[in-house]
Amino acid sequence: MLGKTNDTENEKSVISSDMKIKGKISADGDLVLLGSVVGDIKCHSLAVEDTGTLKGNIIADVVTVSGKCDGQVSGEVISIKSTGKIAGEIFYENISIEEGAIVEAQVSKRKT
Repeated sequence: MLGKTNDTENEKSVISSDMKIKGKISADGDLVLLGSVVGDIKCHSLAVEDTGTLKGNIIADVVTVSGKCDGQVSGEVISIKSTGKIAGEIFYENISIEEGAIVEAQVSKRKT
């Protein structure tokens, strides 16, 4: 049926590559960052794609970084892809870092 979404799918919001945002972002669903954000992001799932840059803090259940992040990243599952770069602090429950990724951060297991 048109207009209906599957209840098991989270809604996905996209910040396109031509967008620059300053300020805090909060979303219940998934967020894909292709552009630039200066500010904090809180959401269920965040994917910082190759073209994406973030200067601020992240709080999300699932974080995937292929672009650049400068700040504090906190998540249950954090994946840093080979093109990803993180500077700052990382707090995780499960983490994966691909060969080639640049991590200039203090990395700590998240306290529950």
